[in-house]
Amino acid sequence: MVGRRFLGAAAALAAAGALLWQSQAVASGVRAGLEACVAVVIPSLFPFMILAGLCSSTPAGQALSNGIWRLFRWALPLPRQLGAVFLMSFLGGFPVGARMLSDLVAQKRIDPKTASRALCFCVNAGPSFLISAVGGQMLGSLPAGLALLAAQICSALVIARVTLRRQRQEPNLPAFSYPPFATAFVESVRSACAGILSICAFVVAFSAFAALLQATGIFHFLAATVGGCTGWDQAFVSALFTGILEVTAGCLKACALGGQRGFLLCAFLVSSASLSIFFQVRSCFPAKTPVRFGPLAISRLAHGALTTGFALLFSRLLPPAALAAGSFSSVPVPKTAPHTAAITLCLMGMCTILVLFPSRRSG
Repeated sequence: MVGRRFLGAAAALAAAGALLWQSQAVASGVRAGLEACVAVVIPSLFPFMILAGLCSSTPAGQALSNGIWRLFRWALPLPRQLGAVFLMSFLGGFPVGARMLSDLVAQKRIDPKTASRALCFCVNAGPSFLISAVGGQMLGSLPAGLALLAAQICSALVIARVTLRRQRQEPNLPAFSYPPFATAFVESVRSACAGILSICAFVVAFSAFAALLQATGIFHFLAATVGGCTGWDQAFVSALFTGILEVTAGCLKACALGGQRGFLLCAFLVSSASLSIFFQVRSCFPAKTPVRFGPLAISRLAHGALTTGFALLFSRLLPPAALAAGSFSSVPVPKTAPHTAAITLCLMGMCTILVLFPSRRSG
């Protein structure tokens, strides 16, 4: 126990020293994370998180869930309550499905075991990220983005079929009383603000951490070591490690590789997700939740491998120019105004005020 505390203290001191030593690199990582939040994360996720909250707390959402359940019940033993979650996980983006599952568990409309299984196939990248950001801007090919989306949907369906093969009938749970629509809308906006604040915090944190690893030479050392053992070049290994930390930055490096291998590495990263995405999903649930996240962590590797396989298959249908070596660009996420970081901090601050205001008023 004493040894662990000593190692923890030593690691904290080493991290503090590295932050002071490479403060400029860390600051650049923070700015890059804030730019990604304001250019990609907030515009693509915030509206869908509000919609996800409404789907979880209104009769309209239950009607949508029933419709999706009827559509897929011939192929998937999908619980009736998960129809809307299944759909929104593809439309909204990575943490939207997790947010809906957390709401359903809190409302006691599904049990924690069902939520644990559903996380395996309800954590997916949204079309706006895959088609517009990765396909159109990073890969320079909208058809390539569509191929990534189709590959991810196919792999999620396979994961769902395997995960739910032993799914038993949902136990009898208490009936849920829907709140008035105005109340549901206000709560959905407030919950979306809290969620987007947490998501942006993890994006910025892991962007800064990746910049620190790059500046201290740790990335270069790992890339050289793994490359020497596997025969992979350092650029490929660096893109892989970056994507393990934060998926957007990893996709940027993967696209810069060019050719089919850059496309396939993107396919793996968007479905295996990243440590940043895993913690974003975890933050959607209360601290002492009975939902288990081990199945999610294990399924990510299978999800990434399946998406890569389907992407290889679909790549044969793409025009040759879409996968031509060197046709991919390393263009980053959309450029924003010079004061993007300050504007994003103000936006996150306003979200914090909106989240905390009810508790102050009630206190």
